[in-house]
Amino acid sequence: MSSLRRALLVAGKTKINLENCHFITGINYNGLSVKQLQELRGILRENTNTKLLVAKNTLVYKALEGTKWESLKPCMKGMNAWLFVQSEDIPAALKTFINFQKEKKLYDNNLGGAVFEEKLYAPQDYKVIETMPSRADVYGMMLGALHWPALDLVNALQAPTATENETVVA
Repeated sequence: MSSLRRALLVAGKTKINLENCHFITGINYNGLSVKQLQELRGILRENTNTKLLVAKNTLVYKALEGTKWESLKPCMKGMNAWLFVQSEDIPAALKTFINFQKEKKLYDNNLGGAVFEEKLYAPQDYKVIETMPSRADVYGMMLGALHWPALDLVNALQAPTATENETVVA
């Protein structure tokens, strides 16, 4: 396969991975074996609907140009593998990678910069994203917040009135 054809294939894969993507980050994969990359790919795909792509930074950037992910350009240095999180449960994807990293003792293979909602995050800002609740959790909190006032209103309407209480006591 010619290098031009391979480059077009990688750019096409990147564009496909961008569809329905909620979060992109790079991983320094220098020193990771092919077996470890395949294992990580499988774990991410299984647990979090996340795709891992190993590609040249320039090819990935060409695919990102003109999209909401373009702000990732400053992070395109070194040997990167790219995580495309295609579910809204971003903290789970990050925790999956971090657990894999700890389990395999891969402390040199850190997460690089990331883009979430068109904003560039530095690696030290990941704690904010890791602790962020999932959309389902937020909906649960909102329903809970709406549920209690309505329940209090129903209880107040169903409570016996003061005159009913006096006749029951007498």
